[in-house]
Amino acid sequence: MAALAATVLLGAAMARGQDPADSADHPPGNVNELTLAGLRPGRTDMRAAERRLGADWRHPAADERDVYDWCDARRGVEISLEADSRGQIRVVTVEQARGGAGCDAHLPPGAFPTGRGMRLGGTAGQLLAIYGKPFFQGQASWRGHTVRLIVFNFSWAGSAKPQILESSFDARGRLVKMTLSAAYY
Repeated sequence: MAALAATVLLGAAMARGQDPADSADHPPGNVNELTLAGLRPGRTDMRAAERRLGADWRHPAADERDVYDWCDARRGVEISLEADSRGQIRVVTVEQARGGAGCDAHLPPGAFPTGRGMRLGGTAGQLLAIYGKPFFQGQASWRGHTVRLIVFNFSWAGSAKPQILESSFDARGRLVKMTLSAAYY
């Protein structure tokens, strides 16, 4: 009887294939992220983004028709989306606003954190407590300043879920930019 039960369990496990959460590149305790600014890369389209964020977006340059920016100087935040030719959002970025011309959108309150609650101004310790062990940590440049970059690779979660979360921290150790991407690039 025990041998039959073990055979049935083994067969069921083989039938479902390898669970991405059981893969070798999934550090113990890591969790993935699905949304940033209430948008899910790979699932949300531009129509839904406009319903959520408003119609006060702009393209950063005439030759960047696949990039959409919202800048709210009052809240001190910029949201940038990259979409494919079908209007499907591939990348969501939330960062501290530069201000200046074109920074006049009025984003809704609470539109900026990840689905797990990480938001601009947070610390690297908070990020690591939420997501676990990063794929990469090192220095990078952001607007001409050196920042601490922490990257999570969620390929273990499966290709139907966002794959990369990049977070940049300024010299004070505060989160200044986050990017969630649908695919590894």
